[in-house]
Amino acid sequence: MTKADLPEKLAASRQIAAIATAFFLPFSTSGQAIGISVFAVLALLTLDRARFAATMRHPAAWLPTALFALILVGVLWSKLPLGGAIKWVGPYAKLLLIPLLLATAFTPKQALHIGYGFLASCLMILALSYAYLLWPTGPWGWFKSLGVPFKDNAVQSECFAICALALALGAVRIWTDGDRRRAVALGLLALLFFANIFLIYVSKTGMLVAFTLVAVFVFRTGGWRTALVLGIPIVLIVAGSLIYSPSAQNRVAEMATDITAAGKDGTETVSTASRIDFWKKASEFVRQAPLVGHGTGSIRPLYQELEATRPSPYGEAVADPHNQVLHIVLQVGLIGGVILLAMWFVHFRLFTGADMASTMGLAIVAQNFVGSLFNSHISQVTQGMLYALGVGLLGAVVLHRNTVVARSPSDRNDAL
Repeated sequence: MTKADLPEKLAASRQIAAIATAFFLPFSTSGQAIGISVFAVLALLTLDRARFAATMRHPAAWLPTALFALILVGVLWSKLPLGGAIKWVGPYAKLLLIPLLLATAFTPKQALHIGYGFLASCLMILALSYAYLLWPTGPWGWFKSLGVPFKDNAVQSECFAICALALALGAVRIWTDGDRRRAVALGLLALLFFANIFLIYVSKTGMLVAFTLVAVFVFRTGGWRTALVLGIPIVLIVAGSLIYSPSAQNRVAEMATDITAAGKDGTETVSTASRIDFWKKASEFVRQAPLVGHGTGSIRPLYQELEATRPSPYGEAVADPHNQVLHIVLQVGLIGGVILLAMWFVHFRLFTGADMASTMGLAIVAQNFVGSLFNSHISQVTQGMLYALGVGLLGAVVLHRNTVVARSPSDRNDAL
């Protein structure tokens, strides 16, 4: 290999690392960490400085950087010692991947290949999940939970919802091109992903995310006619899950209990009662330090201070108020909350186009926003990485679509 070949080899290695990261993301935290670490090094080695400087002038890049910087500075007024506070900066370090990815010269074809890596991993998990459903007495003792072989149901549901949307969009595009058989096959596979969300374990957040992405699909592909066509299989899937899935029946019963218990103390399920407790206490903490918060890493100490007199229904003080805005505001105040909301807004605006990259980018932002109403998704390992990779990768395609020089006909045909 000559010195002239080095940039090309590094770029190829960077692409392999990106595909590996996408493949590992749904099922292996360690594999995901190794893949993204290798990718980050290779991306820095192949970074075009002029492109990076231009990217950093866009709010889609500098807002996540500003949010991370504020979290980092927040250790200075934390309730924890400096060493203890620093470790709580780590969950937000993934935000720095967004400007790095946005500045990386991904072609639509490369982005599609990375998406294939993610889809391949989810297909493997889907097969295992349905194998459990069809053979519940099989050798599934190593599963994390019933029907969930890796990570947890929240991660699995959100990954499956994204795959269902991507496959449905692909089916519409291929149908328009005249390949009806392939379109039907992709459509059926999309329904299998969507159905699994309701058949295995119905979570409130998972349901909301799934229906949010259905709304994105309807909005981008055809309005009420598409909604009518989609409505029939969706109703059948939901009805089937209520009839045949015990976990779905239990979850609906819990939701009914929560709705009936609205306004009555002590009668909600533990899940809902805990969230209400987290949010009530969090509102008090915000009033104590509204502008700059209590410092990075201060969430657990804040809840621990009230545990003796006002114990949590969850049974212990936690370091997560189960809401991403509160997770930020408790630590770095309303300043951080405004930056977070501005970041979501700018990322929504980034994906206003009608192409597939924009639609999938919009879906990534929408599912993160909806999920963050009930969980701290950006700070979590997999959901936060999914957001950073999705926004960064698809944003790079959208931002730099018109700057790619001398694209080949094959690139145009494969464009997202």
